[in-house]
Amino acid sequence: MTRAIAIVSPRRAFAAFGAVLLLGAVFAVGVVRAEDAPAPYVPPATGPVEADGYYEVIEAVAPGVWAIRQAKSFHLQPIGNVTVIEQSDGLVLVDGGGSPGSARRIAALIRTVSSKPVKALILTHWHGDHSLGFGTLQAMWPNMQVIATEQTKARLVTSMDFYAQGAPDADHTAAFMERVSGMDQFLRGAAAATTIDDAGRAGYAQAAREFVRYRADADGLFIGRVTRTFTDTVTLADAKRPVQLIHPGRGNTDGDAAVWLPRQKILASGDLVIAPVPFGFNAYPAAWEAALRRLAALHPKAIIPGHGAVERDTAYLTRLTALIHATRERTKAAADRGLSLDETKAAVDLSDLAPDFTGQDSWLKKWFARYWTDPFVEACWKEAKGEPIEQGHG
Repeated sequence: MTRAIAIVSPRRAFAAFGAVLLLGAVFAVGVVRAEDAPAPYVPPATGPVEADGYYEVIEAVAPGVWAIRQAKSFHLQPIGNVTVIEQSDGLVLVDGGGSPGSARRIAALIRTVSSKPVKALILTHWHGDHSLGFGTLQAMWPNMQVIATEQTKARLVTSMDFYAQGAPDADHTAAFMERVSGMDQFLRGAAAATTIDDAGRAGYAQAAREFVRYRADADGLFIGRVTRTFTDTVTLADAKRPVQLIHPGRGNTDGDAAVWLPRQKILASGDLVIAPVPFGFNAYPAAWEAALRRLAALHPKAIIPGHGAVERDTAYLTRLTALIHATRERTKAAADRGLSLDETKAAVDLSDLAPDFTGQDSWLKKWFARYWTDPFVEACWKEAKGEPIEQGHG
């Protein structure tokens, strides 16, 4: 997802950056025993950033299926979740991390649960916090297929043209570092501001610490090579864990893919599902709602979202679908009254729905407004007016 917290446009600054929960004891597809737990993993550095939950952890979702995610659910410096699926002749990954540094940590975590090679990596979409690590993984496992929808493959070039393609490039790296050079100063300044509450100061201070780690992780950013594309569905056969790739239509992007394990009834959704706060930038509202209803019809027993903890039922999926529907309906009503975009943004009130995603957390409330209400109301207004919705840039 093209994320940012620039002063004017919160997502654009973090776009340069990244688009720049415990397992239940009994699960319907099997019990994860103590001896199946992953080996301990020690991040490459310790200290405040580790305590912030920035580094990835790995957890078993079902036998032969693991989720790799940031230790805490919400970060202004996000790294997309990765799913690991063991098949008889190798591992299948869903998404590839947000930087070379995150990819190296992901590879280390993978090796704690299996010695098999990675044979395939599926990109759910083009956003940098899911795709800027896959080239590094591709270099580690050069025989690995990289699979994406046709649209995602195209977006990795047209919407990610700021990054080197195919291999690291010193000039591109230097340009990227220059592009984000003021962000650490901005974050430290925001953390010291007297006009925000304690939760805001703590949140910006955490983001500043994480940005220092991200700058190191981002050294040598580049886009890897997609080696196989699909347009509707494709299956990676296996006796125990067949994997189905689904393009359910446009949603968070124009090329979203979801990954379905029909025997285990596990869904890896990419950014079609994000928790705890969804991202509504440059999305396709009606198509996204339809895509979620298509995925809900699979009746998943677990959902590994694009960000956040593993969902053990469909309750969050239902809430997110309802949020999209309500935002569309309220925005359309305002647009039909002839309100301008700015007037519609002021008129559409989602305060009754926000607590389902933020609770009483003032920091999450802030980002619900910036990551969801403002951008998604804009997308819904354009949809109601018949105006085109353009994908952003990484």
